[in-house]
Amino acid sequence: MRKTSLALCAVLFCSLANAAEQDNTEEITHEKVVVSASGFEQNADENLRNVIVIDAKTIREHGYISVRQALERTAAISFVDTGLGRNIDMRGQGSKANVAVKVMVDNKAINVLDNSHGVTPIDSVSIDNIQRIEIIPGGGSVLYGNGTRGGVINIITKKIKEDSASVGVKFNSYDKTNTLLSNLNLGLSKKLNDTFAFSTNLDAFKGHKYRKGDKEKGFYSNSKLYADIGGNTNLTLNYNFYESTENTSDYLSKAQIDKDPRQKADGNIKVKTTRPELSLDVTHKFSDQWELNMLAFWQKQKRNYEERTSAYNYNGLKVMADETGSSFEDEISGVNLKAKYSYMPSSYLVFGYDFKYHEALRHHIVSYGNVSSGPATVNSHIMTTNLDMKKQTHSLFVLNSHAFSDNFSLSTGARYERADYKSDRSYHNYMNMTIMGTPRITDTTTIYGTDDSSNNYAFELTPTYEYSNTGRIYAKYERGFISPSPSQLTNRRTGANPYYASDLEPETFDTFEIGVKDYLFDFSDISLTLYYTKTKDEITYTGDPHATMGAYWQYYNLDQTRRIGAELNLAQNFDKLTLTQSMSYIDAKVTKGVNDGKRVPYVSKVKATAGANYEFSNDISGFVNLTYLSKALDGGKNDNNGVMQNNEYTKSYFLTDIGLNYTHKGLNIFAGVKNLFDKEYYTYQSAIDDNYLPGEGRSYYVEVKYNF
Repeated sequence: MRKTSLALCAVLFCSLANAAEQDNTEEITHEKVVVSASGFEQNADENLRNVIVIDAKTIREHGYISVRQALERTAAISFVDTGLGRNIDMRGQGSKANVAVKVMVDNKAINVLDNSHGVTPIDSVSIDNIQRIEIIPGGGSVLYGNGTRGGVINIITKKIKEDSASVGVKFNSYDKTNTLLSNLNLGLSKKLNDTFAFSTNLDAFKGHKYRKGDKEKGFYSNSKLYADIGGNTNLTLNYNFYESTENTSDYLSKAQIDKDPRQKADGNIKVKTTRPELSLDVTHKFSDQWELNMLAFWQKQKRNYEERTSAYNYNGLKVMADETGSSFEDEISGVNLKAKYSYMPSSYLVFGYDFKYHEALRHHIVSYGNVSSGPATVNSHIMTTNLDMKKQTHSLFVLNSHAFSDNFSLSTGARYERADYKSDRSYHNYMNMTIMGTPRITDTTTIYGTDDSSNNYAFELTPTYEYSNTGRIYAKYERGFISPSPSQLTNRRTGANPYYASDLEPETFDTFEIGVKDYLFDFSDISLTLYYTKTKDEITYTGDPHATMGAYWQYYNLDQTRRIGAELNLAQNFDKLTLTQSMSYIDAKVTKGVNDGKRVPYVSKVKATAGANYEFSNDISGFVNLTYLSKALDGGKNDNNGVMQNNEYTKSYFLTDIGLNYTHKGLNIFAGVKNLFDKEYYTYQSAIDDNYLPGEGRSYYVEVKYNF
């Protein structure tokens, strides 16, 4: 198989060497793209920072089967797996990626509230229903508020208002196995009259995944009602629903993953996820100068562990614990009001009000029994934790972009946010033990609640100079914040009255950035960004807030970090050939506290991509993509003094993808191979705990789609 793969790759590269243009292949293109980095849609060339766009054609032609897979092949983005799931990371946030990178769908944030157990549900959006993915590296606090130190991802779904229908099937199979993951996609849209239109999309999936015993099934549905009233008012009523059931198993040991990364691990995990969402988006143009937008939304995600058995150590013994019945629930509702006043050509003022109410419910139950350690035998032990977290925010923001001349403009902005917290926690511990033949039963319940609030501020200053018809350079200073999650407001100690307030301050960060973007020699795109981010009052902890056995933890403001980096994106467009290259460099270190001088865990210094896309004819094109990720300090853990104990690194790796696309009238056929050389790598590693999760090996995909 390896010889065949090498031959396929060689043939495709040789074909590409005879070059000339395919005009829309990677995330970096010269065509005019509409992005919403200012809060309102506008031409990409009018943005005051470097924005990366992955469009629908790129998604389709590269055979991506999920949002995660599309983002994995982008140099500006990495994924961090802390053992509970994978989160998007930008600019080296590490384990804090889920609270320091804001992920939005149609301008609505989908980040969950719990800092320690939160996994942002990016794969609850159907890849076939995406119009484009906007990637805004670094900052965004003025427009988007809390948690944007790493940047902002905005997933824009399709708006189809004309009569159309489509049907598609997609198959994905892994090497050396008969496992198969299949998708069925149906789309329908209807223009009802000059005012109203309707569209709906259904995507169902079912099949096996990379590891033996891993499988999933579920569906996405999306329905939209559009209204164009009088030409000045546009209304979109949107309803999404996602449901999935996934079966998997626990971590593998180093010995197991080296022997067979696809083998089933100890334990069984079956989790069901549901996520309904409802939103109303209204835009009204009063005149050529004034535009008003109102977005109201509600979303709810629930993850239920219908089955979960996993192994952990109890006084040196391997114990199988049952966590069946545990659940994680997040509910967000809010409204965003903003207006745009274009008071001069190329000059505008954006201002508004943002309200969010976010509640997270956590129900965690752990039980085990028949465990002997020395003179003691645990007959049964049941620990139940209930956590109700609420966070309510009110924000005012303003952003002004003024063109002083045809070449020079200045953007300034500010945001004020008021955050109110409430957290109620109960912990029930029942233990039936026998010690030296004497029965002993303990049954205790602890109840604790906290209330807190914080005032947070963000500022931005961005001068931009256009030095030619195609080139511009900008500098940016941004002061932003990451306010604590409600779960971080409570510490835990051993003994009586275990819970107490953590008394945290919000994290604040200062980012200094300079960037340049140009189009050279009528065939080459280039964008380069250099940045430095310093974070003060970074929140850290001692102990282990993830501990199954209820060990203590303490959150506090101490650690200070700095992140220095560069982002480079290149594209060359010839007659039928397009070449792309991108690279991200990050040096992320702790600069204060007990971990002073250590690298931030989970952060690779270098990620690079290279791609080639060749148009063989009007109907057939092919591509090759390469992705490289350097080593990173693994997860590890902290000791009781907060000192990181992880001294091991993940291994670096290359991934190679190839594919062919055939398009004729309404028929589209796509086929290819991902991870062509079957490179082994880990998506999660904690060497100190001997826990590993494998990345996906070689897989083959075929998609057939017909648009009526």
